[in-house]
Amino acid sequence: MMSVYRDAAHCISRVMSIEIHDGTKKATWQSLYRATFDDELLGGSIGDELSPEERLTQDSMTRATLKRALPEIQWQALAGKYSINQDEVRAAAAYLTPRVVSPAHQLFKTKCVMAWMIPERRNGLPASFYVLHSWDADGTPERTLRRWRSITKQWLDDQVAAAHFAVEALLDERGLLHQDAA
Repeated sequence: MMSVYRDAAHCISRVMSIEIHDGTKKATWQSLYRATFDDELLGGSIGDELSPEERLTQDSMTRATLKRALPEIQWQALAGKYSINQDEVRAAAAYLTPRVVSPAHQLFKTKCVMAWMIPERRNGLPASFYVLHSWDADGTPERTLRRWRSITKQWLDDQVAAAHFAVEALLDERGLLHQDAA
C-alpha cells in the first residue's frame, strides 16, 4: 500500500524537507521510535508499513510530480517559502523577484521577497535587513512602503495558496490523501 498524506500542507512539508529524510539504516532503538504525529497517523491507522527507503522514494516521486505539474510560479513560491535547501530558496527568490506583481521598484521587491521567504528570526537574515526603510533608497514615504510590502506579500501568499489547492487536487486525483485510503 502506498503511503498517503494528510493534506497538501503535510505533503509539501515532506517534499520540501526531503534532504533530512536520508533513508539510511537506523539503530534498533531509532526504528522503534516514531517522533512525529505524521508517522503515527500514517503508520498504525492505515497499515502503512513503508520502510524509510520506500517513504523517501515516494516523497521523491511526489516531489518530482509536483514540480512537473505545478505552474513554475507556484512551484517556486513553495520552494522559496518551505524548502530547507538554501540554494533552492535563492533560486526561487531569483525567479520570483522579477515576476512579482507589485508597484514597488526592484530593490524593494528583492528585499521584500527575501524577507517573506526568510521571516525574521534568530537564524534569519541580519536584523537590519528587516528595517522597511532599508528597502528603499528614494525616500519614499513609510505609508507607501507599507502598502508596497502588503501588495507584494499578498501576491506571494496568493501563489502559495494557489499551489496548496493544486497540490490538494493532485493528491486527491492520485488517491494519496488519507481520507481516500481509509
